[in-house]
Amino acid sequence: MQTVLSPSQIVQETAVIRKELTPIQQALQTGLTASQLVAEWSGTIAQLNCNVSLFDVANAENIPTLADVNRSFSNSTSVEIITEHLKSVLRYAGVELTDAQLAETALSILSSYWYLNLAELCIFFSQLKNGSRGQFVWGSKINNQAIMVALADFCKDRRREIEHKESTRIRQDTEKGYSRSETLTKDIVLGAKGIQIAREEAMQSFDAFLKFFPHLPEKYTPEVLWKAWKGDNEALHTIYGEKIPAADVAEMDIGMYLCNYNIAKSKDYERI
Repeated sequence: MQTVLSPSQIVQETAVIRKELTPIQQALQTGLTASQLVAEWSGTIAQLNCNVSLFDVANAENIPTLADVNRSFSNSTSVEIITEHLKSVLRYAGVELTDAQLAETALSILSSYWYLNLAELCIFFSQLKNGSRGQFVWGSKINNQAIMVALADFCKDRRREIEHKESTRIRQDTEKGYSRSETLTKDIVLGAKGIQIAREEAMQSFDAFLKFFPHLPEKYTPEVLWKAWKGDNEALHTIYGEKIPAADVAEMDIGMYLCNYNIAKSKDYERI
């Protein structure tokens, strides 16, 4: 066994076992250079061009995420996109940060919110400019922590939009006479209220959790996944290691992962 003596060795080891690129990641590589991607998706022009609602783009499958950019190009490309957004906000506010402070803030955003897509980032920084995400400048100084708090609040709104979008889809399918037998208990419940009730029960009861997410990945035990979803610190350490995200972010991250995993498994069974 080789001892890891620096972080770069971890990157080298994981690069050897990286999975193939997804279609959207392949499209990024073939359609744009890294510099073109940064130009298209960062700064004031990108924010102005992205004149859509959060509902329209929240968790959209056809819009690249920061994680996709990382895989297609590099972490530095993602950092550059975030940095250009930050610079546009700072110019708007009439304040400055050193390059080191900018890089540190961009890295913090990337490490905690890698799942955000590029349109969601544009919307967030536009809202940061128009004041709807609170105050982050006092006099000539900027409060980096205020930006991170604003981003955490933005992700709560994002989660609500995703749930709203899903409940809208279910209602529309029902109105069209859509009916079929589903194996997942949560798919039987129609509307956001029913889903919320089932979710709250799953939070309180392990048996309800197993019914809410009948298919679970084998990498972790069901008990660890349940406890981590509820915010248990020890379980979160098991999944994330030492770098645990904020509690609400971890809950959303694990919940979305389990939902997507169950949807994929359900589709697999339908093909059999």
